[in-house]
Amino acid sequence: MKNLMTFRASGVFTHLEMDIQFLPELTFLYGLNGSGKTTALRLIMGLLQPSVETLSTIQFDTTSLTGESHKYGEITVSAEKSETHLALRCSVTDDPFEVPLDIMETEEPENIIARESAQNKTVEVIREISSPMYLGIERRFITPDARRQTLMRASSRELASRFRRERMAIEERSYDPGLAEIAEVIDTYVTELHGEQERVNEEFRKHLLLESFSYVDPSKRGFSFEAPSEEEFNTFQTKRIAISKALISLDLASKEFEEKSEKFFSTIEDIITIIRKRSGKLTKAKKFDKEMTEALTAWFVNQSQLNRIDRLFDMTTEYHKKTEETYRPLNDFMDLVNKFFSQTGKEVSSERARGVRIKMPNGNMTSLQALSSGERQIFIMLAHLSLNKRLLRDGVFIVDEPELSLHMDWQDMFVEAIQKANPQLQLILATHAPAIIGGRNELCVPVSKEVK
Repeated sequence: MKNLMTFRASGVFTHLEMDIQFLPELTFLYGLNGSGKTTALRLIMGLLQPSVETLSTIQFDTTSLTGESHKYGEITVSAEKSETHLALRCSVTDDPFEVPLDIMETEEPENIIARESAQNKTVEVIREISSPMYLGIERRFITPDARRQTLMRASSRELASRFRRERMAIEERSYDPGLAEIAEVIDTYVTELHGEQERVNEEFRKHLLLESFSYVDPSKRGFSFEAPSEEEFNTFQTKRIAISKALISLDLASKEFEEKSEKFFSTIEDIITIIRKRSGKLTKAKKFDKEMTEALTAWFVNQSQLNRIDRLFDMTTEYHKKTEETYRPLNDFMDLVNKFFSQTGKEVSSERARGVRIKMPNGNMTSLQALSSGERQIFIMLAHLSLNKRLLRDGVFIVDEPELSLHMDWQDMFVEAIQKANPQLQLILATHAPAIIGGRNELCVPVSKEVK
């Protein structure tokens, strides 16, 4: 779903009415405990997944959601429930989906949806809509039929691994499913990122090889019979550092390379220094002295090599630019998280071999398990927003009670951080924390009103 526009529900727990107008960029759903914030979000996800189980277990009479979809434009999905039946409709088709509620006593609810997706147009259309991304209170990332689709694609090894993780979630109190889920998201992202970087590296290696056979047009870049300028002198060391850094990143900078490059660059720097000091100072015989003559000769003889260094510098500049662009999302994510973690003395960093790690105040590196509950909340939410490929750049992101376990200072920082993490998203935050709202009262929408 590209964005949500309105949500309505009647007869929720027999006494609540809901009429929500979502704002384009950010909406705070507020209300006291028991006002139905979580219920409203569950109904929204139940309509758009769609989930017979969710819709059947929540007490309501009617509910509807209108939004803009990527495929169908503006669309409305609605549901009606009686004592015996659940009916699901959408504005794109006249083919409603109706299911007897007692069938769920003999058949798994999601099996019903899976079967009907190929037979009923309403279910088919809803399944084609990209559902909002929803982080519930347990901080698991809920997407439409994500579990079913993942299991259908999973290998036997992946299925076994998932079974072990879910068993640990029951048996091991220290196991955090939300943290395990985001660790998998990050691992997938970093693996793809390293693959992209290797393609950049390979392209650079190819250019290095081809440069050995490049013909230089004398009319464009030939010998210089002038003394090196001040700019050439000042940028020479910059070029040296940039080229060495690029070659080191490609594992091409051996000890032999370092020794030879050090000798070359040092010698050229000495030559430039001599020429600049003695330039324009002729002897009485109006001739250069021996040192100046030798320096100029060396400068002229090495012009072709210096031109090649210039071309190599241009290549390394482009290489560093592409590398920076490749790693920017990961680096931006770590910068955002570390603005929070700076208060606790911890730091997120990335190690090529071991992925994202946590640097403790004593300097030791450890795993994500070292994060406190509040740190995990921030880490999980910002990681999903920044790195989760399933989250569309122009979709909807919903968080239930984002203030959980967050210090007041972090609540003040929260909204600005998540907006920066993914500015294209429509954000919906269900909260009753004034610090999260931060005085943005014009963005607050009450969840429900009581029917008298």
